[in-house]
Amino acid sequence: MTIDFAEKASLIKQGLVTSVSTVLLTGCSISVPQVESSYRFVKAVVLSDQVSSEEQQAIWLASVGGRGAVLRPYLSGGLTVFANTDGDAIAFDGWTIRSVVGFGLAGPLSISGNDGNRTFSIGGGISSTECDPWYLRGLTWHQTCSNGPGEIVLDDEENIQKITMPIGDGSDIVTLRVAK
Repeated sequence: MTIDFAEKASLIKQGLVTSVSTVLLTGCSISVPQVESSYRFVKAVVLSDQVSSEEQQAIWLASVGGRGAVLRPYLSGGLTVFANTDGDAIAFDGWTIRSVVGFGLAGPLSISGNDGNRTFSIGGGISSTECDPWYLRGLTWHQTCSNGPGEIVLDDEENIQKITMPIGDGSDIVTLRVAK
């Protein structure tokens, strides 16, 4: 059975309503270069009728605690949501991963805060970490948190190529990277 792009986006949005709503209520937005480049990239891939077939096939590889998935980016409520039809999804605001669904987790993971205190909520359990402000070295944004380091790697055109962020106590790492 063939499902067109609009139907896929609709199905994914329906599956993420709770997580994305929580993220939108607790998240904050920051205007920064990598957010703008991420937005331009996803907008070109998702919304343009004139995008090449190679760009329309944008694929990101994700792992959460060692469990991997192939995801596609979509724009939803000011976030970039990387999702697949298997129920795996990661919402990203340009600086911080805001929610994770699927990947064998006990339930949806919601993440609030950016610099300073960051809180992780999953299945009624809550944990937190302290994070320093982001800083840029070369083409990589770095953030040091008490549960581990985070990175946003850019290419020469300032497009995001890889996102890495520890979650919870740091025993699990979320990684997103563009498939080459």
